[in-house]
Amino acid sequence: MSPFWTSLFVHLRDCGRNATLFLVTLGAMIVLLLLLLVIWVNDLHKYLIPALPLAAGFAVIWAAVAIRRFRARHRGRWRCSPLSNDELRAARLRLIKARVDREGASGSASPP
Repeated sequence: MSPFWTSLFVHLRDCGRNATLFLVTLGAMIVLLLLLLVIWVNDLHKYLIPALPLAAGFAVIWAAVAIRRFRARHRGRWRCSPLSNDELRAARLRLIKARVDREGASGSASPP
């Protein structure tokens, strides 16, 4: 391997995750460019350009459905779920202990 590529890969390794994102994006752009070149050379663009509005319509509908599903899934997320029997028992014991401590500190013991 040439010193250029060696130094480039060493530098990218030091950059961390952003280097991986950069390389993946660069590869995707090269593949997209090659795909567009094949489409143009084979005159497929005559058929694909009229189909773009239809594809965009499907993409918009898919995005709208995905957003509705996401909202429906997370609609009740912040509501408190009911406590289990163990959680209820522990909460009651804490309340009873707090009441006993408070009554013991005030010096007046009232009948339960």
